[in-house]
Amino acid sequence: MKKHWMFLLLGLSILLLGACGQGATSNGQEEQPADGIESEENSDLVEEDTEVDTDVELETTEEVESDIDSEVDSTVDSETAETETENTKTNEEVSETTTSIELVFSDDQVMDMYRVDRQLITTEDNLLIATLEAWIQGPTEEGLVSIIPSDVDVQSVEDKDGIAHVSFSSELLNAQVGSGTEYMLVQQIAMAMKQFGFDETQILIDGEIHPELFGHLDTSQPIVAENITEYEKVE
Repeated sequence: MKKHWMFLLLGLSILLLGACGQGATSNGQEEQPADGIESEENSDLVEEDTEVDTDVELETTEEVESDIDSEVDSTVDSETAETETENTKTNEEVSETTTSIELVFSDDQVMDMYRVDRQLITTEDNLLIATLEAWIQGPTEEGLVSIIPSDVDVQSVEDKDGIAHVSFSSELLNAQVGSGTEYMLVQQIAMAMKQFGFDETQILIDGEIHPELFGHLDTSQPIVAENITEYEKVE
């Protein structure tokens, strides 16, 4: 009889323990969904925060890019305007025009001088030098000759107190001239300058005065130009 009751109590104990175990398991299983919901909610919040941050960054980047583009456009417009202004000034300064001039050359016997017409296309600032350069190039008319070397350079032409100061390179001294030919040479220079309002011309070599260019005439003083219209014109 006692053994019977002991077996009965043991069975009840086993049943109770089993019931408690199932209850604990059931409670653990019921709590898991709550954790899952919280995890999903937290994930959604993180995603929303990330999207907000991304939108803010995009807006900031777009604003910065817009500011940079505006600055670049402004700089380009300013540089373009400056370039156009400089080009306009440059075009005005270097504007070339056609000017009619007269030059004087000797005949091929070096006995007399004749004047000829020339059309020069040059700027106003370069007109005097261009005139003398055309004289150095020599005549194209038949029967006329140049009496100076063709490699002479015109270095400068300056107006000093109404007197033209014309500087040539030292190759001018290589001209083969006598006393009469030297007079022709200096007068051809002086008359070329007279048509621009200079009655006198000081001839220089490398910027310096030479008392006697070729040993026949005094060139320490300005040369007084003759009247160019007194010489016959060759067409």
